[in-house]
Amino acid sequence: MNARATLERSVGENRAPTIDELGGVEGILADQEAILASPFLDVLVASIGGGTKDEQSALSCFIIDGFRVADRPAVFRDAADALLSHAELRVLLRDQLTNALTDRVKRRGSETEALIAAYALEAMLRLGLEDRRARLETLLLFEDLDAGDHGLFALHAARIVGVACHHWEDQELKEVLVRLQANQEATDEAAFELGMIAFANALDGDDFMQITMGMNDARALFQSVLRHDEGRLDAALHVAVIDIVSSFAADDADGLGQRIEELGRLLAERQDQLGIGVVPGWLSPRVDREVEWWSLLRRLRWVDADLRRESWLDAGRVMEQVLAVYDAERTVSIGGGLHRLFAPRIEAGFIRRIGLAAHLSDLLEEEDWTPAQRPVAETLRKRITERAEEDFPSRIDGEGGAYPELSAALQDDVLLSQVPEEMAQRLEGTLADRVRGSRRRVRRDVQRICHSVAEEVNAAADYCGEVRIAFDELIQQVVAFCDDRQNADLAQMGERGAYLRNPGAIENDLQRDLREWLRGNMSGVGIQPEVPGMAAGRSDLYIDFGDTQFVIELKRHQGVVDEDVGRGYRAQAVAYQATGPKLGMLGILELVDRAGPPASLIECVWVDAYVPEGSSLARHLVVFKVPGMLKPPSKMK
Repeated sequence: MNARATLERSVGENRAPTIDELGGVEGILADQEAILASPFLDVLVASIGGGTKDEQSALSCFIIDGFRVADRPAVFRDAADALLSHAELRVLLRDQLTNALTDRVKRRGSETEALIAAYALEAMLRLGLEDRRARLETLLLFEDLDAGDHGLFALHAARIVGVACHHWEDQELKEVLVRLQANQEATDEAAFELGMIAFANALDGDDFMQITMGMNDARALFQSVLRHDEGRLDAALHVAVIDIVSSFAADDADGLGQRIEELGRLLAERQDQLGIGVVPGWLSPRVDREVEWWSLLRRLRWVDADLRRESWLDAGRVMEQVLAVYDAERTVSIGGGLHRLFAPRIEAGFIRRIGLAAHLSDLLEEEDWTPAQRPVAETLRKRITERAEEDFPSRIDGEGGAYPELSAALQDDVLLSQVPEEMAQRLEGTLADRVRGSRRRVRRDVQRICHSVAEEVNAAADYCGEVRIAFDELIQQVVAFCDDRQNADLAQMGERGAYLRNPGAIENDLQRDLREWLRGNMSGVGIQPEVPGMAAGRSDLYIDFGDTQFVIELKRHQGVVDEDVGRGYRAQAVAYQATGPKLGMLGILELVDRAGPPASLIECVWVDAYVPEGSSLARHLVVFKVPGMLKPPSKMK
């Protein structure tokens, strides 16, 4: 029996044959052509991995030839895994293998070649984790990645680049992911990896505001993934983690327990999902981190409740839980951001409740109380003493100061001065929304959509204070415009509404109509068309609130407009956010011959988050479509 036949038989036996069973080195080389044409390269590599060093050296060129000519993706993947799993064989062939893998990554024209190229790039990453030359070669391959790559390859490449960014701490790799966002099949994976980078950077932030803004950017990117694929449990997990961390840090007890239960459910589903296959070693640290998050965050429910009590019955046990959260980075191996988020909340709880501070002092006086967190407890006592002696600066400068609505609601200047800055901003924004909403009457459908949009853009760093008030007003008017144009009597609109039935309508028709609507409904706000000098171009509609400006980019599209179509126009739309708030709008006139009615209003408005090339900040777009080529009900089928 020749070597090729022996390899085939061994597959049925579920084992790799020895080199002697294959006829020795001579027998393998004699059957080289047949083996290279067979689907057994992975089995052969496993067999050679178990051979002697001399046998491995004699067959090294054969193995490399196999990687150069393999034309079955699954066989190529398993062969690469088998080779990288044998340390001696990996070291022996590393330089030759790096060259072969580099060639395979560059050959990605067809779908089959694209998948093999993706597996080759994964193997390069694994080599690069231990070898400097392989790492440099991998980084050079990353530089060649762009939106024009085959979608299947780009999808895998985005995940590989994201993991490399974390392992090698190379922030420049974000630019590669930004480019891959423009690939339709890879955009969600690239957005997820950008979210992971933003989250990691946030948790390595230097102060509360930097950490919060970074987490909001990360959350927006994870949410953009979930909008297109609700089954992405990894994105849902990170949204839940951010929500729980933010709620605890802001002393927001409402729904904390429910969010933690939801995180547990998501993690259980995620583990079931991962249990279907084998998690690659290069992804294991990321999966382990998800479990670490659960170990930490499940404690928050009890710590949150304990910090609200005046004293504890089992002080030693409870204190250990509190200290584990206070020193959170020991549980989740990340930067110091969690400590900077959690410490003020925990310290404030001890300052407000004398009984809790007394527990801490009493326990530290006990020599036999020696938990692993004792040094942390001593640090906490020191910080409590320092903070108790600090003077809280008042925010009251004149009537109501920077937070007039919150000041009016509290009627207590001292209490207002002690509200954390981030919490005060959020409360002021919420109260301002309610006051403004009470002054106008808007259709319930429009209100629901505006509320949903506001929740999604809430993660934007600029969405606060006067910017938030102005953007909310603009959103409401644009959504009301979309609602009116779907329900208006076009005959009564006359020439102004004629474009909504015209198959030859252009974006200028939509611009004129929307401009007049905004001018009529937003008195005191500047509405200007075609303002030059915006990102080296001309904005379609420039909305000027005085201290705050926004741009509405308008497009016409032949065919059905959905979120994938919207993505194709977002790069130009966010270009106008180079200065000012990272918030904008994209409107698309949809020209399609429908048999029935157009999409419902709620299907015509959505939010997208996007990191443009050359930037590290997420830009937020409210996208709306205006159905054109409308037909009277009598002509619908």
